[in-house]
Amino acid sequence: MSESNVAEMTVIEGIATITMTRPERRNAFTQELQNCLSGLITEISSRDDIDAVVLTGSGGSFSGGGDIKGMLKNQPKEGEPGADYRKRIYAINDWIQRFRNLEVPVIAAVDGAAYGGGFSLALCADFILCSPTARFCSVFCRIGAVPDCGIMYVLPRMIGMQRAKEIMYTGRPVLAEEAKEIGIAFEIHPKEELLDAAQILAKRLQLASGKAFALTKRITNQSLDLDSQSVLEMEASAQEICFNTDYNKDAVARFTKKEPLLYNWES
Repeated sequence: MSESNVAEMTVIEGIATITMTRPERRNAFTQELQNCLSGLITEISSRDDIDAVVLTGSGGSFSGGGDIKGMLKNQPKEGEPGADYRKRIYAINDWIQRFRNLEVPVIAAVDGAAYGGGFSLALCADFILCSPTARFCSVFCRIGAVPDCGIMYVLPRMIGMQRAKEIMYTGRPVLAEEAKEIGIAFEIHPKEELLDAAQILAKRLQLASGKAFALTKRITNQSLDLDSQSVLEMEASAQEICFNTDYNKDAVARFTKKEPLLYNWES
């Protein structure tokens, strides 16, 4: 188990559960939390015993977003040069993209607020499961800032340009039912069942071929930025890799013998 006072990770039967653990601060998106998550992502990428990830928050919040008090403390005094926020955002985007492109299923279990950077963090997941009290908010405009941590890239591709603009321009919260209706949330579960539901989904997904899943995720994450021929070329190369794996050969043999497949969503 890896842990700090802001987040901890446990790994059980191949599923890594990352829990943000500062509920008294609504799991604020502080520099300390960012550093911790970046380190955990590096650890996950280097391990062979993790084939699914669940990300959640504690104490009735996913993440309430940026540390406004910390921002105030770090503002330069009169006459001092301004802080180099651009470098900070570059650093955040580095690990955010590594998280978004982890080659294993990633599921966010969102209870309560997913605001600002917390909203962006949830959008890194392949699937967002939420409780009825979940609320998603691109709150940046309220403090005269632009949406960051990749939300301007992901959200329009997830829900369409016009709807994404409305959510980013207004800074209004999107509640659970609307989030599911417009495609932000995948499923809604009672608060007390949310984490179990996320781990059940992770357990089902981990039965898939790791190689096939990783290639599918990597290509799909790039697909809206590529022309059709580029995607088809990537598809062909990926398929050649998959058809030469032991997983595929075993699955084909099972199918021809009418034996149960290891990965069958209908069973």
